[in-house]
Amino acid sequence: MGGISMKKMKRFGMVLLSMAAALLLTAFACAAVEDTGFSDVDSSAWYADAVAYCREHGLMAGITSTTFEPESTLTRSQLAAVLYRAEGEPAVTGTDSFPDTVEGSWYSSAVLWALREGLVSGYDNGLFGTADPVTREQMTAIFWRYAGSPSAGEAGFSDAAAAGGYAAAALAWAESSGVIAPVSGNIFAPKEDATRAQVAAALMAFDQLPKGQPEPEQPAPQPGTGEHVLIAYFSNTNQTENIANLLQSILNADLYKITPETPYTSADLNYNNDSCRANQEQNDNSARPAISGSVENMAQYDTVFLGYPIWWGQAPRIISTFLESYDFSGKTIVPFCTSGSSPIGSSAENLHALASGANWLDGQRFSGSASSETVESWVSGLDLPEKQAHNAAAQTKGDASAMMKITINGATLTAALEDNSSADALRELLANSPLTVQMSDYGSMEKVGPLGQPLPRNDQQTDTQAGDIILYQGNQIVIYYDTNSWNFTRLGRIEGTTAQELRGILGSGDIRATFSLEE
Repeated sequence: MGGISMKKMKRFGMVLLSMAAALLLTAFACAAVEDTGFSDVDSSAWYADAVAYCREHGLMAGITSTTFEPESTLTRSQLAAVLYRAEGEPAVTGTDSFPDTVEGSWYSSAVLWALREGLVSGYDNGLFGTADPVTREQMTAIFWRYAGSPSAGEAGFSDAAAAGGYAAAALAWAESSGVIAPVSGNIFAPKEDATRAQVAAALMAFDQLPKGQPEPEQPAPQPGTGEHVLIAYFSNTNQTENIANLLQSILNADLYKITPETPYTSADLNYNNDSCRANQEQNDNSARPAISGSVENMAQYDTVFLGYPIWWGQAPRIISTFLESYDFSGKTIVPFCTSGSSPIGSSAENLHALASGANWLDGQRFSGSASSETVESWVSGLDLPEKQAHNAAAQTKGDASAMMKITINGATLTAALEDNSSADALRELLANSPLTVQMSDYGSMEKVGPLGQPLPRNDQQTDTQAGDIILYQGNQIVIYYDTNSWNFTRLGRIEGTTAQELRGILGSGDIRATFSLEE
């Protein structure tokens, strides 16, 4: 495996080397430990060196002064705290948006830091799960993000298909880098809870990865080239900021926070007071709160994601100030908002007149703690200028075929793709290169495998037949060889093959299926 990018990866090696125990580190690198410091960690245990390493460098403490409990689990908040300490506990301000975290608790700064670094996200129900044991696939995904989300092909673990789609690339990285080992042979056990011993081993292995060369500086974009994406957002309680940070990471975009010249206080946002500042502004169509600072060179952006919280069903008036401050002619604007329940609805439509020369795409509402997978799935379904250019080029080359080939065990199947955004995204993915998926039996009616990246979902109640190709949970592709009924998205249908023939081709057990566009 190549070195890890110094620019993308926040390595804690420098923190360790600055410690007084630097000389002891050399000793650990040269020989196995004789005394781990814990009565329940024998020096001959496979994890002994790792436990001693973490203890000496303050990364993990024992459950008591004399016991480590290597087979016990680690919670999600504890893993965040471990990495936060490894990073040197950088200062953070503000609060996270999770309803189940307690402000001022021992893990508060760690969770907030990990959230802002894009290492962790909440569940779809908005909770963080502070006391939930971290699973092996969650641990792997967090370390992978900490490494800068490097690409690493496809995982070869026999049970890789059992992992969630969000962790597919992480498992491949874990295998190629050796940071996180399988539990036995070629079995990774992604859904099992990670043990404290496994986390300690991952920490030591991670720090011993070869350091990569610094990434070369990219030339600054020239005015008017329109090559960059801007994420502009207003956030007063960090919820919209959380989504903006995820978008920045997903799109490799520039970030601009719309900051009011006069900050909003809690009294300004006391919605029960009719005379509070926010109420007065929202009731006044001409209100334009002043903004502190400006976008340095708006001309270089051809796509602007515009984020805001919902106030009384609408965008805050400061968003109007922002839109009236620049010329958006010819640019694409993609609105997004955060709200506990209110849809984006007319809040976006009412902004169109303020930038009438722009191409407005449909917006999306998120909870403030939406997962990276949820946001990425939405982005992948957007008709952005970059995608339009790619599709135009693909059509010119004849690659935008409505037919797909599936090669399994030497047999080639032909499938007609659906006319929906999910199938379009799959077509675009395959236009770059064929995709090989490790697929396993899930029930008695289908083969399932991870796509490696999310696709937009168009879920609806669907009655499947043998030959149907289905998108499940946005990140798994399914080939049905029998009937089923569920809420999911149809991607296409295999043609010219009977159910019996299909069963014979798919067989029993794991298979490798290669999907490609028909030339």
